[in-house]
Amino acid sequence: MSTPKAEKDLHLPLSRVKTIMKSSPDVEAVGPEPLYLVTKVTELFVTDLAKRAFKNSKNNFLEYKHIAEVVQEDDTLDFLREIMPRKITVRQFKELMAKKAAKGDLSDDESSESSEEYSTDESSSGKEANDQE
Repeated sequence: MSTPKAEKDLHLPLSRVKTIMKSSPDVEAVGPEPLYLVTKVTELFVTDLAKRAFKNSKNNFLEYKHIAEVVQEDDTLDFLREIMPRKITVRQFKELMAKKAAKGDLSDDESSESSEEYSTDESSSGKEANDQE
């Protein structure tokens, strides 16, 4: 099945997908058919995610925040939530941590957990913070 012609309709490099698949301790060998199928399904998944995120964008370009929003709102994508957290400004993150500390319920476990839920954008200006409020 994995002929040079079939590989031409793929956009992801088969060698990279094979390396990722073989990085699993449960996988000893990867045949050409499963490799092709996993690569094609991955491309279709990424395309679908991008299309859904683009639909939610207000302008004619796709940004990280659009994809992260789809991931956070769709329960079937919960496996990506730690990888694609909502992006917030450093100021927003500090305010969030201050609110939690003020409530007195901020333990070490929750602190590390909270910092993983969001991706902070240190280069953001106050303008972006105002746009998101």
